[in-house]
Amino acid sequence: MSHSHSPAAVDPSLLVKVKFGGVVMVCGECQDRSNGPKFKAKTVRKELKRGLVQSPVRLRIVECGCLGLCPKKAMAVAAVASGRPMVAAVLHDEEDAPALAATVAASFRE
Repeated sequence: MSHSHSPAAVDPSLLVKVKFGGVVMVCGECQDRSNGPKFKAKTVRKELKRGLVQSPVRLRIVECGCLGLCPKKAMAVAAVASGRPMVAAVLHDEEDAPALAATVAASFRE
């Protein structure tokens, strides 16, 4: 049986304004895997928040479910902002977070 789907009408009353222009997602499931990293998503979020203060786009840093990258002994991170391509990365160590923050800020500056 075939179902035809018509596009849903946009209901502007469902939309709200936000104070940020992008999102950085840190995979919370990576830390729970047996072959996951030795560091926690919360630590990465804090480091990214500290490093992204200089970003030209105000970003919200959140812990999320699986991003589908599933790196061994590492943590997946993805960032997206309005009108900019998504950036995805794999952190092998929590000390990689400041470098990633600088990379994300630079990519959103272009």
